[in-house]
Amino acid sequence: MGTTATTAPSKPKGVMGSWLWWKPDPRELERQVTQYASLNAFQSARGVSAILCVLTVGVTALFAQWIHLSATAVEIEAVIWLSLGFFMYRGHRWAFVLAMVLWTYEKGSMLLGGISPGRAPIAQVIWWMAYMNAFYLGFKVEGIRASAPPARAS
Repeated sequence: MGTTATTAPSKPKGVMGSWLWWKPDPRELERQVTQYASLNAFQSARGVSAILCVLTVGVTALFAQWIHLSATAVEIEAVIWLSLGFFMYRGHRWAFVLAMVLWTYEKGSMLLGGISPGRAPIAQVIWWMAYMNAFYLGFKVEGIRASAPPARAS
């Protein structure tokens, strides 16, 4: 029989809604761009990315002794991640790219033998995927905004 299946339109998944997939939802991208100035830090891709950078500093400081990091190493991590978070929130695409590279390096080194080798490998992959989704969405949003023609003042 020639019936066609219909699917109910799904609502946007939000910044962290589809964290297992690399392709951002086009509706979420559009929402992020059109509501850029009105979304709060927990709703916007740039805000969530900045919050994750702050979270990284907090978790690193909290577990520094357990993962054998010196106070100097924690301070360096704090400067790097807090600076990246600041520039992400300000909409700099390079900050998202650098964060994706550094986050991949950090998680990869934890898995393969650098920093505290082999500690909670599944958790490391989950953290990597969650952060990469937020950083990538932020990068895509800023790319769309950068390619849009400037708004004309009346």
